[in-house]
Amino acid sequence: MAKPALQLTQGQNLVMTPQLQQAIKLLQMPTQELTSFVGQELLENPFLGNDDGTEEVASEATEWEEDVDAEGAEQLGDDLPLDFGWDSMYDAGTTQSAYNAPDDSSFESFTSAQKTLKDHLVDQLGTATTEPALMFLGKYLIDAIDDAGYLRLDASETAEKLQVEPAKLEEAIKLVQTFDPAGVGARSLAECLALQLEQQGRLNDVSGTILANLDLLAKQDFTKLTKLAKCDVAAIAKACGWITDLTPKPGLAYGSDVSESVTPDVVVLHKNGAWQTDLNAEAMPKLLLNRSAEGLLHGASGESKTYLTERMSRAQWLLKSLEQRARTILRVSRMIVQEQQDFFNYGVESLKPMTLKAIADRLDIHESTVSRVTNGKYMQTPMGVFELKYFFNSAIGTTGGSMEVAAASVKAMIKRLVEEEDLRKPLSDEKLVELLKAEGIDIARRTVAKYREALHIPSSSGRRMR
Repeated sequence: MAKPALQLTQGQNLVMTPQLQQAIKLLQMPTQELTSFVGQELLENPFLGNDDGTEEVASEATEWEEDVDAEGAEQLGDDLPLDFGWDSMYDAGTTQSAYNAPDDSSFESFTSAQKTLKDHLVDQLGTATTEPALMFLGKYLIDAIDDAGYLRLDASETAEKLQVEPAKLEEAIKLVQTFDPAGVGARSLAECLALQLEQQGRLNDVSGTILANLDLLAKQDFTKLTKLAKCDVAAIAKACGWITDLTPKPGLAYGSDVSESVTPDVVVLHKNGAWQTDLNAEAMPKLLLNRSAEGLLHGASGESKTYLTERMSRAQWLLKSLEQRARTILRVSRMIVQEQQDFFNYGVESLKPMTLKAIADRLDIHESTVSRVTNGKYMQTPMGVFELKYFFNSAIGTTGGSMEVAAASVKAMIKRLVEEEDLRKPLSDEKLVELLKAEGIDIARRTVAKYREALHIPSSSGRRMR
């Protein structure tokens, strides 16, 4: 039996300092949260000043660096090591002070928070389609749905604004309207109720007539409704019972999204024949070192000097962190615009497949850094304001992996194969997979089923001629 013994081993590991943890959180903070954080820092740190033109400030700390106690201050390099692959650092919750211990209840608070309607719909969109154009339009439409579940936009104006065919936009609207809760994405009360009845299999000539004349239902004018629906009172009463059991505001079953507006972090404009991407000055904190606090450190000693030294070090760290945050957002945004030139030139239908890893590889940074930068950051374009993550979509790989094909092309193939089938022996989803593979498209059966349903094509049993 071996005796217990002490052994020394040598190794290397990277320690997550409080400053580094907070720097990573700064990178992923949306503008509103960052503004709140910086405002709190201004109140607590005398060495920070707001560059509003009323305070005497300095942009560099060289005049004070000689006064900072080397033992009490951690000097930061020009580039903070933010580029880590630690997904555990991807915290979308409340920001904590860099020098405070984490709140043990934060995780419980986050997981118990009520899921918003937007979150619920985005989750469903990710499994409903992989077509880049539909994914982009779906996210755009979800942003336009209010807390009650209604779609608040003008379809024709939106199609023109996004440079997309009205039929494509309508396809995206119909897709969103298939999501849970039933009735979501409706543009009127009648459409909301019709969507719910359709899901229940109760939308027929009688109930449809009542929905087209809700004013008569409100007046309880059953006589006129029976004439319009060409049925008896019993049928009208039965359909009215269905309708009164429906939910006029389906979205209220979920938590509301309190964010009403966003401030774009970058602005994209077409100048001199090219697309130019710049930071939005309004979204960048105007924070500088406060020159008026210089005398505080010169005359301090003991605990006061230790405290002021820590505040000075924190101020220097914060300025460097904010500078790198802005620089990283701009680099990623410019690469997105470069990769999605066709989108900006021709509209949403030209949005090409793009992944976080592709952008990370082009910029020689980690994929998690791109994820943090694109989450909650917005880009203002001539077509509207979009979250940076909108531009990321997956592609369908073909047999051999030598090329990628758009989901729209796969749908067209499925539609053609179904139209050419023998109705006495309709093609099953498994058979469609085989035929698509023969044409170079290698996808899973569940993907074929999803696309078939999106095209409103029944299953093989529903298409069989009897």
